[in-house]
Amino acid sequence: MDSLFTVNCFQVSIATLFIFDYFYQLEDEVTFIWSRAGWSAGKALFGPTRYIPFIIIPLMLFSSLGVNVGVHTCKIVFYVLAVLETVAIALSQVIFGLRAYAMWNRNKAVLVTYCCVAVGYVAAIVCILQSFLPSVTYGPPPLPIISGCYKTGGSSVDFATYVVIMLADAVTTTLTVYRAYRHFRHTPNALVQTMTRDGVLYCVSVFSMSIANVLIMLLVPPQYADIITV
Repeated sequence: MDSLFTVNCFQVSIATLFIFDYFYQLEDEVTFIWSRAGWSAGKALFGPTRYIPFIIIPLMLFSSLGVNVGVHTCKIVFYVLAVLETVAIALSQVIFGLRAYAMWNRNKAVLVTYCCVAVGYVAAIVCILQSFLPSVTYGPPPLPIISGCYKTGGSSVDFATYVVIMLADAVTTTLTVYRAYRHFRHTPNALVQTMTRDGVLYCVSVFSMSIANVLIMLLVPPQYADIITV
């Protein structure tokens, strides 16, 4: 009971933080994205990356806090969450890959590197999901007061997902930091400084979160495995 309560508190906190962050940045989003005419690759990628969490988070809360949720419903919600989270992470990887590519003045070697990373990333994630998704099972909770979906089993192979994300982020971080140190550290251009700073902060944050997910999945009881995945 204590572990389920802790996980639910974390997930509600994550939802609250996301909502706060969304409205905190909404003015900038409208100004720099939606108020500009026309569409670009960046804008097309930004839309789903930004708004897929509005589907993920309610589904996450439903699976954790819903009352009398059937096992079949839990399985469907779990599959939908897995697909949406995979798509959202992949899109964010593409966005920051394009950012690094732009910082390298569209260098062909960087493009080839990212193409190889993308192929390996997709192949690895597909293999991991094919192994992991069927292994997850749900059942009726042992006590009626336990809300949401009650997971009864699942392979620990999903930790490899975060290892793959870490490797992809390591490429982006290395390219961004190297380019920033060798070419942009003394530039007066505010846009380049912002791209460099935000790119490094993003990669370091996601890299750290992936490490945390791997450690949680390997070191703590299985009840806490999903505590920060979203």
